Amino acid sequence: RDKKLHTAKRASRSPAYTMSRSHDYAAKSDVDSLGDLSDKLAADLRRHIRCIASFPILSDSWCDMADTLGRIATVSEAEAKLPKESDTATLWETEEAALRYVLEDGKLNVCLRNMQSYKSFHHTQHLSDSCSSIRPEHLKKMTKFEVGLGVVLRNAWSHVEAIQTTDLPLLVSYCASVLTFALSNPTFITTLTTPLNQLQEYVVLSYLKSLTLQVDEVGEDRLMPLYKEHGIFSLALQFVNVYASQLPPASMLDPCVLLSLIAETEDFATFKDEHMSYNDRDILVGLEDEEWLEDLCDVDSDRRKIRPLLDQIRESKRKRK
Repeated sequence: RDKKLHTAKRASRSPAYTMSRSHDYAAKSDVDSLGDLSDKLAADLRRHIRCIASFPILSDSWCDMADTLGRIATVSEAEAKLPKESDTATLWETEEAALRYVLEDGKLNVCLRNMQSYKSFHHTQHLSDSCSSIRPEHLKKMTKFEVGLGVVLRNAWSHVEAIQTTDLPLLVSYCASVLTFALSNPTFITTLTTPLNQLQEYVVLSYLKSLTLQVDEVGEDRLMPLYKEHGIFSLALQFVNVYASQLPPASMLDPCVLLSLIAETEDFATFKDEHMSYNDRDILVGLEDEEWLEDLCDVDSDRRKIRPLLDQIRESKRKRK
């Protein structure tokens, strides 16, 4: 009788026990599958990043790279939003694998040179009135390239490790050339169908803001002479003055932060006349009445960030009396 009872009890719990074992195995299998998938996605991402190179613009290889950059940008944006251990976490302490691969494979300066070549091509096409002859599918690839690579570079230069490996003279020169062309050729801006704050004409201001935020790590003596040489403060100020009406209000903070960061450096205080032109004083005075600036000042955290710019506005107003 005891033997029968033991057999019955064992039989009654066998299915549950078997299901539990099966569930544990299935769960472990799912984890392994997810791990394998993650490894495959990472390997695929790295393979695509290693394919970034310099190709003739609008060639088949270049168009394929434009599609690749669009996908890398999507990954980079998603990874940038993941929580970080701290605000001071290095790139290698974050989940931003796409940017790590770009740096580890030595592609950051390649990407910068590719962007410079592309914008030079775009500007030349505009000046020769050749944009209308570009096929619609190629125009889409151009937009995908500029927006996608722009996102990757912007996210990369938010990390000091990326800035430290960047060809800074090339980057500052490139940013200056884009701003200069936009200011000298307003009709070029009117031909653009993509929102201005997604294109290089605006995004270069974010690049420069990230550089200037890291001025202590980069070295003021290394960065500010480049800004003086290319008139970065003056160009950024003029861009804000001319194109503020074409930008959403939320996009006005970055350019103002850039101007403020430059204004609070020792180099700017010492060589202000080399950073600014006489007309810049008039522009600064005129900013005081801009509604978008008043909106920024209504937010305490934003007003603190742009206080050096506000100080320059007040100083210019006093000198104009």
